Amino acid sequence: MSDALPLKGRLVLDLSQGIAGPSCGMTMAELGARVIKVEPPAGDWIRNLGAAAAPGATAFSLYYNRGKESLTLDLKSRAGLDAALKLAAQADLLIESGRPGVTEKMGLGFEAVKALNPGIVYLTISGFGLEGPRAPEPMVDTYAQAYTGMMSITRDDRGQPVRFGQPLVDAVTGLYAAQAALAALFPTEGKREARRLDVSLVQSAAALMAPKVLEWEITGGRVLSINPPAGIYMASDRHLALTLVREIEWAGICRALDREAWIDDPCFNSFAARNANYDEMRAAMEAIFATDTADVWSERLTAQGILARPVNDYGDWLSDPQVVAMRASPVMDLGAASLPVPRTPSRQPFDAPSPEAGQQTAALAEEFGLVLD
Repeated sequence: MSDALPLKGRLVLDLSQGIAGPSCGMTMAELGARVIKVEPPAGDWIRNLGAAAAPGATAFSLYYNRGKESLTLDLKSRAGLDAALKLAAQADLLIESGRPGVTEKMGLGFEAVKALNPGIVYLTISGFGLEGPRAPEPMVDTYAQAYTGMMSITRDDRGQPVRFGQPLVDAVTGLYAAQAALAALFPTEGKREARRLDVSLVQSAAALMAPKVLEWEITGGRVLSINPPAGIYMASDRHLALTLVREIEWAGICRALDREAWIDDPCFNSFAARNANYDEMRAAMEAIFATDTADVWSERLTAQGILARPVNDYGDWLSDPQVVAMRASPVMDLGAASLPVPRTPSRQPFDAPSPEAGQQTAALAEEFGLVLD
């Protein structure tokens, strides 16, 4: 059975670069929209971010540009600007991710596009949003993780703040942007009117971490471990992820570790007590886990009804029989390479290639009557 394509027949003009905006554009393409990605002559900078399968085809650009058509334009030139405006006049959704004020200076701001297209949904993705003293400032994912407090609760074994290894805030911002765009594209009543959407990395990160922000206020600024002793422990061969969600599970952990005396120890017999004595508890458990392999500890803990598994790398995950059975990451032809691509939850694999920078420039210029010289 094929997926519904609610955006079939809609035109999206994706002027964004990086991850957050292109991620939103990819979601629109997956839902059936025709997405024209406008890139500078040198290409979107994401084409040089990280490992590349071919020149200009990094993992990031291959994934986030699936299903799009690429048009290279010099938006600083009159011809390039006119071409972009001509496309914007026909688009249902425009996505841009420049710092607030940049598109206005170029002549591609909301008011300029609205004058040509009174039904446009104009999506602006930025670091700090459209208002406030820091609105004009740039932001990237690492800065967003630091600025929003995310790093303060993501720490290594020495207690030092660490950066999440994937541009998480960018990706989450793309999801929130897609949600906002879909809501605006389908008004509940009446004719769609021009609307500007303001989606920022800062607000997206805050929404993602909302319970921790509330917890900060509730505890007067204490950063608590969630359900200790949940965490990552080093076994004799590799790391083990251990978690628990109910107080009763503590007894099962103690039995698996041959430490039944801890079950009723007032220093450890509640979430609050274990938080108060976290360092002592952690050190004792680390010493025990170091005596055997992650697989052995996983077996012993699982036998007690505890969720504990060795920490996989991507190779482990891709080859797991459950992942194969779910078709969670089928191999797809992305144009520059065939690679396993994680499937969007609840949908069939979006088997669409990623264009090279400017691949459809000539065809789009002819179709839309764009004068590029």
